Amino acid sequence: MSVNTDELKKFLENKIASLRKELEFYEFLLSIIESGYLPTIKGNKGSIEYIKNKRGEILAEIYFTPPVAKFVIKNKITLTKSYFSALSKILESEKELNKVDYTIEMDKNDLREIVLKNINSEIIYNKIKTGIQAILERATG
Repeated sequence: MSVNTDELKKFLENKIASLRKELEFYEFLLSIIESGYLPTIKGNKGSIEYIKNKRGEILAEIYFTPPVAKFVIKNKITLTKSYFSALSKILESEKELNKVDYTIEMDKNDLREIVLKNINSEIIYNKIKTGIQAILERATG
């Protein structure tokens, strides 16, 4: 029985990437607990959602445990100045209207993740998620 080393290498690389994402999620949950948000999320359930493109490929995973949402970008998404400006405009608007705090993590021009805090309602969450989804779809389209 021969083993194709390229397939094995690809499998292991994918497995390592998957485990890193899982570790990142657990570290995120731990940071929520350590930051003192635990009393405010007692009884609330967290959720994991996905933003997909038209071909069904996952663009981002969304970990939402009120009042915190974390958008983790799955593949390389380069944001042009106009897309970054649109993203900032959406987030700044929610910051002013609803006191939503946010951080955007970039690797040069590549979007890595967006963390939102103080999301106090499903309406606000869905509004922001829809805006981010539209930008990600257009940026990768």
